[in-house]
Amino acid sequence: MGRLYEQTHPWITFNYRPDHSQASMRMGEAFSACFQLAGTPLQPHLARQFASIYLNKGVQATTAIEGNTLSADAIDEIVNKNRKLPPSQQYLEQEVRNVAEVLSAIREAAWSGDHFRLTPQWLKSRNGAILAQIDVADHVHPGEFTTTTLLVGNVYRGAPPEDVPYLVDRLCDWVNARLDGGQSDSIPGDLAFFNAVTTAILAHLYLVWIHPFGDGNGRTARAVECAILATSGMVPWVSSNLLSDHYNRTRSHYYERLASSSRNNDVQGFVDYALSGFVDMLREQITEVQRMQRRVAWVNYIHEVFQHETQGEASRRRRMLVLAMDEDGPTPRSQLRHLSAELAETYAGRSDKTLSHDLNRLRSLGLVAGDARTGYSPLVGSMDAFLPENNHP
Repeated sequence: MGRLYEQTHPWITFNYRPDHSQASMRMGEAFSACFQLAGTPLQPHLARQFASIYLNKGVQATTAIEGNTLSADAIDEIVNKNRKLPPSQQYLEQEVRNVAEVLSAIREAAWSGDHFRLTPQWLKSRNGAILAQIDVADHVHPGEFTTTTLLVGNVYRGAPPEDVPYLVDRLCDWVNARLDGGQSDSIPGDLAFFNAVTTAILAHLYLVWIHPFGDGNGRTARAVECAILATSGMVPWVSSNLLSDHYNRTRSHYYERLASSSRNNDVQGFVDYALSGFVDMLREQITEVQRMQRRVAWVNYIHEVFQHETQGEASRRRRMLVLAMDEDGPTPRSQLRHLSAELAETYAGRSDKTLSHDLNRLRSLGLVAGDARTGYSPLVGSMDAFLPENNHP
């Protein structure tokens, strides 16, 4: 006699046959992007800042999917500055703190080089941490498998409770076998990467299908996905939360894909959807890293230029002015004196003619473009050495 889930959830088969023709191009770009990010040097303080930004993005994304409305700035204040919210918003704060704790532990495991093994105990521990100190329904026991049949969004029923322990054991064995198989030295790097990424996505999908916990299944599933990517040795930590960001940005599509994957037994459709978003998020991340590197190069270039200028108050003021200018668009002349408190203090009591002399000198040095009508912009584009010259400002 078979198990009940075989009748109610026949799509839970742990039998994935990838369609390489659809996914190979996206996977190839993702592999290249992760390799590029992993080999990109950043100053230590920028690397720490970048890691913190993407930890917070992961926290925001995975909690927002579940309805948390806190902004990125508010989450940064909670996670990095221990900000306390008013009592009426304390539950939102607690959700954020819980997910931040889980993701931080995953980050530490990844940085220490720990080999990831998925176990029922790992899942229970993370679910318990995700739901800690949060009010839940009476049938929910954080960190314990459900004993109640769960209806998700009035559309999808979780696996029969009596089959949950068996299915979780099978999921863990299946994931671990895939991860072990992908670590053979005989497997090319691109195929090992394909295996790691698809395993992460599928672990997420299968855990949502099983729905083993009374609450927090989505957050637990996305934590598993993050852990597999982060500890794979092929996806940088800063990129391991990007799928959660993609799911949050395309939330309605995310739920549609989850529903369609079970209704139509369309595992590949969900993998393609996830992978497409992963590539888009990686592109954005590379652009951000390039922007940070260009800023460092620009600051160094400014200091190099001013080494050849007469040293004194005027040169210091001009250097301060060009470094304070917004790189993303022209700054009106009326705002230039007030771009920073230090700059405002420097120009205090000085005539408009002084500002004109400074701008003229910066233009002659090839550091600034613009005029009083259009506003002024730093010529940071001069750092783009390998772009066509007509792309420069």
